[in-house]
Amino acid sequence: MLDVTKIKKILVIKFGGIGDVLLATPVLENLRNYFPSQTIYLLTLSKARDILVDNPFIDRVITYNPDEDGSWFLLKNIRKQRWDLVIDLYSNPRTALITRWSGARYRFGFDFRGRSYAYNIKAMGRGGTVHNVDFNLDALVKLGIPVTSKRTLVDINIVHEEFSEKFFNENNLFSKVSIAIGLTGGWATKKFKTNDYIKLIEKINYKYDVNFVLLWGSKEERIEAGKINNAVPGNTFLIPDSPVRYLAALIKNCTLFIGNDSGPMHIAVAVDTPVLGIFGPTNPELQGPYGSKNLIVRNEKLDCLCCNLLECPIGNICMTELDIKEILSKFEKLLILNSISPNLKNVNELNDKLDGN
Repeated sequence: MLDVTKIKKILVIKFGGIGDVLLATPVLENLRNYFPSQTIYLLTLSKARDILVDNPFIDRVITYNPDEDGSWFLLKNIRKQRWDLVIDLYSNPRTALITRWSGARYRFGFDFRGRSYAYNIKAMGRGGTVHNVDFNLDALVKLGIPVTSKRTLVDINIVHEEFSEKFFNENNLFSKVSIAIGLTGGWATKKFKTNDYIKLIEKINYKYDVNFVLLWGSKEERIEAGKINNAVPGNTFLIPDSPVRYLAALIKNCTLFIGNDSGPMHIAVAVDTPVLGIFGPTNPELQGPYGSKNLIVRNEKLDCLCCNLLECPIGNICMTELDIKEILSKFEKLLILNSISPNLKNVNELNDKLDGN
């Protein structure tokens, strides 16, 4: 297999969004444990770079933006680095070409159709059958590198912590259980809808005296968060504009996270905040919140779940027809699972609300 004495420089390739890259971070920790003094770089897309800044298990992040950067320039840069081992965790046509062109002694990739030319160490991979964390770690298993950790990681420093603590202190959020609401998502079809988040928050408010921290990323999501804040004033709080590691610090200070499949959902797992993931077109067995302290909920009545469609021909009913009661039931289970005990509302007030008075 690998002649460790001949490996001095290692390149890991992982393209994708923030969530995709986060699910590959266990590879980096195990790789560093096995190669404590070797140089380890990671190549990823520019949009995912910030999630890897200050990662203690790599020496440098190399970024690529396909909309701006020339492929030929990237290939030349990779070639001149003289890598000994390249691990392609993405294995699409572009990353296969990069791996082959690297000239590395050892070139690992998953044996997808049309990519075999690029790799001299290949694994079939278990894509579509195991969680993405385990799929990524299959690379190390094939290379004979021990897997001793499966934790995902985002590095948070004191600057991020102070930013989060300032926001929580200014809004008195440490005084109660604070629930992060994840409004973000790269696909419209996998996003839980704003009006349904409002209904969910109102239902939780019937029973519990808690706060809600509204997470957003894009301008459109900021508008959606504002609608929730206006509809349920008093205990809903919009976060300030927050780069990804500042966002991670905010999520870390929350008691739990409720939201659809997204980068912030995976960030919550990485900072050890319990997650209730809301799923529809994506598969929680493959992309769900990783770990035993987290739960998922979805509309189990449908046979079109996990379709992976960016546009839904039947009205995105996996999200729009998901019963709020099902989410509340899983929410209660998440509280029990993680020994979280929010303050209950006044019993008489609670009965009046439940009776519709």
